[in-house]
Amino acid sequence: MSWGVPSTFSQYSREEKIGHIKAALRVEVQRGHIDTSSLASFLSNLSSRTSADWRHRIITTNWDILLETEIAALGLADLPKWLADSYVYHLNGTIEEHASTTHLSPFLLEEDGYAQRTQTTEANRIFSYLVWSRVFIVIGMSFECETDRFLLGSLRNIEDEMPIGESTWIVLNPDASALAASSSRIATALPRAKVYSMQIDFKAWIDEGMAPLSSIGVFSF
Repeated sequence: MSWGVPSTFSQYSREEKIGHIKAALRVEVQRGHIDTSSLASFLSNLSSRTSADWRHRIITTNWDILLETEIAALGLADLPKWLADSYVYHLNGTIEEHASTTHLSPFLLEEDGYAQRTQTTEANRIFSYLVWSRVFIVIGMSFECETDRFLLGSLRNIEDEMPIGESTWIVLNPDASALAASSSRIATALPRAKVYSMQIDFKAWIDEGMAPLSSIGVFSF
């Protein structure tokens, strides 16, 4: 999405700003003019190419619900073998409406400090999934804001004891400086991890075959 938080929202209190962001993003999504073909192609590749021993889980720092919409469009009657679950986990909160927010991650703004990342059922579950995972694809994320740096710091604190300490990270970003910053932060937090830095955008990476997922065995071809 090309949408960004308007500068005029700075006049509001934190909670008011969150309300305005949710309302504006819901309008953007409901307009239906957003090109989600790359997400559809991404899921199609996961469906057709994933090796029998691998399962995927989707975690996003985005607030929108485009990923949920694309998964719903698959019309899955049963959970396929290539998905660990069909739920999209929102690390920094979501615009999706729920009757209760007990199980949701807290809604975080870019300017929030680490103290805003409070413990919830979903946030704790996400962290548990992360520390037990071995392969990560990071798309367009620099870990620049404080809340995301805090996440890497939390992973660093336990990296000697959990599988994530020897994990593999495929980092995609067409911006060279953002890519270098993201890769460096991951390598610093997880010094035994292997980091593939790829200066490429999401669509081009899919079109070119999604390297190196085949070479590390995630894809069967």
